[in-house]
Amino acid sequence: MDEEKDIIVTAEELPAAIEAMLFVSGDGITAQEMSEITNVPVKDIEAVLTDLMNRFEQNPWSGITIRKADDTYSMMTKPSVKKVLDQMFAPRNSVPLSSASYETLAVIAYNQPCTRAAVETVRGVSSDSIISRLLDRGWIEEAGTLDAPGRPALFRTSKQFLTEFGISSADELPSMELMSYQTIRDLEDSLRQAAGTKDKQITIDNIIATNVEAPEEKEQQDKE
Repeated sequence: MDEEKDIIVTAEELPAAIEAMLFVSGDGITAQEMSEITNVPVKDIEAVLTDLMNRFEQNPWSGITIRKADDTYSMMTKPSVKKVLDQMFAPRNSVPLSSASYETLAVIAYNQPCTRAAVETVRGVSSDSIISRLLDRGWIEEAGTLDAPGRPALFRTSKQFLTEFGISSADELPSMELMSYQTIRDLEDSLRQAAGTKDKQITIDNIIATNVEAPEEKEQQDKE
């Protein structure tokens, strides 16, 4: 039986091939994986990806864009069509997260990987139920355990977090300490500048109130 020969993808065929791989990849695909499939050098794959990303983003007739999260590329809908998709999937929408949940998410994003205890030290209240909700939402994930008594779990933001918030890696988060933001608008503006876009896939609401909440208020909010 003859061995299957490696395919040969020409320069003219490469953009269509990459677009097709992105379309069917689901959770995304790396440039290295596309290189191995097509037998095309990674640098050529990345050059075509950059061109495709620009073309999709600048095409007002397309509701699709390409995003990079860490080293993975994914095809997804543009933020501009979010209202339509929200209406389309309204019956299955997740319950909106509370401001305490967004605050917990921000604490993890700026201190990752970190333990539950570290999150609670920053927030001043128990965050167990909120961390569980963020895990269910797919915005955070476990990242091993801390080498300490009890081996507490470590948490970090996920690729889904990067994708939905429109940034390529956690390194693009503003370096300023989390609690130095006086208003949520300051944080949103910094994230927008880091992502290099005015549009956000998800608007971060109420991560930090203008005034620091009393612990009693936070405990009540966490129960909601």
